[in-house]
Amino acid sequence: MSWEVLLPYAARLGNTSFALWLGASTWRIAWLLTVHLFGLTMLLGSVVLMSLHLLGLFQAWKPVPQLRREIRPVMLAGLCVMIATGALIFTGGAQAYYEGYWFRLKMVLLIITLLFHFTVFRVVTSREDGQVPLVAYRLTGAVTLALWFSVAWAGRAIAFF
Repeated sequence: MSWEVLLPYAARLGNTSFALWLGASTWRIAWLLTVHLFGLTMLLGSVVLMSLHLLGLFQAWKPVPQLRREIRPVMLAGLCVMIATGALIFTGGAQAYYEGYWFRLKMVLLIITLLFHFTVFRVVTSREDGQVPLVAYRLTGAVTLALWFSVAWAGRAIAFF
């Protein structure tokens, strides 16, 4: 699929009265970015803890499903905050964001990461210890870290390029 197909929709979204109001204020966008980074901190913090556990470097004595249950609310809250604020930030400058390479890369990486997170990661971390080979825990932890940090890296690159 060519990215150009969706450009008219991004342009239309960016020209709504709400988008123009939102994008007209540096302060509104700055506050949204601040809350977005707070959600990122919640999400990546919980991802790091869970991944370090899967790699055997954090609370190795605790069963994987138990730690997942403890961390999951923070992880999901961070993800929800990021998606909500990210959508609003995008709305405030939809066409400019959409035309940027790094934004599109971030969206592709985000989709891949969410698919991995809600399939492989969820299955591996919900199984009781002993039902999953140790190598699967290690591999899942490493891939999870790489995927989520690649999304964050691409998002940060949006501001520079």
